Amino acid sequence: MSRGSGGGDLDGAQIPLGGRFWRALGGRGALVVGYVLAAVHLALVVATTTVSEDHESLAGLVSATGISTAVVPLLATCFLWIGELSRRGRWGGPSGHKPDALLPQGSTTAQVRFVPVGWHALWLAVTAGVAVLLLVASARGLLGDDPGGRTPVWFINGLLLAGVAGAVGGSLLKKVVWLRRRSRASAPRHPAVAARRPLGSRGRTFWRWFGYRWRLDLWFCALGALALWASGVLLQLGINDPDEPEELRITAFALLGGGALVLAVGLFATTQFWRAREHLASSESLA
Repeated sequence: MSRGSGGGDLDGAQIPLGGRFWRALGGRGALVVGYVLAAVHLALVVATTTVSEDHESLAGLVSATGISTAVVPLLATCFLWIGELSRRGRWGGPSGHKPDALLPQGSTTAQVRFVPVGWHALWLAVTAGVAVLLLVASARGLLGDDPGGRTPVWFINGLLLAGVAGAVGGSLLKKVVWLRRRSRASAPRHPAVAARRPLGSRGRTFWRWFGYRWRLDLWFCALGALALWASGVLLQLGINDPDEPEELRITAFALLGGGALVLAVGLFATTQFWRAREHLASSESLA
């Protein structure tokens, strides 16, 4: 794959939409905006959760947090993504993967510095831990232990965090497996191993499309974790309230089985990224 020599700033990147805005803001500015938005949303969720049920501001907090949940996490992610690409990334030119494609592909490439595995594991522990707390709170709220009407806030944020935890866990496994295979590849190989037929072009094309271009393995992990989280809420309802309809238990077990299957497929796919023959820390634009 051909790479340009652009640095980590945004001047070396092709940004077809809003390029002037992002370049004026800069990488540090994007990070500041992203972290401020994330902090504001976190503060709203914490305030909504901790304020007393008879406090006069609870209704307003619930409404504000609901609006924030619908908008702010996505906005914060956009700013943090651009900021981290600028801080840790190195922009490049076209990937040259499919120069004869009908539509433009990979017109811009980037390669970032790896986040240490320890930090990656910490992110997983934090997101998964908070998701579990919100699962318990959501189940209790749906059982009627929430006079303040905060359950929708807990439920939606719990779903979001469960998906994030699934993607973070999948990316952690993907990184660990890829780094191990990379270290093995750099070691001297036995002649019998060296004589094995390399992965065919069809196999590489599929895994490059699945795990590199679209990162579908991480999407599978996120969707699987999300389904498991939702099944956990429904199972809690069924366990604590025997009067719940049988359809609820059927739905819970369907989500449990389906989520486990999707998550397993995603985790397996993360271990196959090496077949794409791309650097894990690199990426290319869709167009």
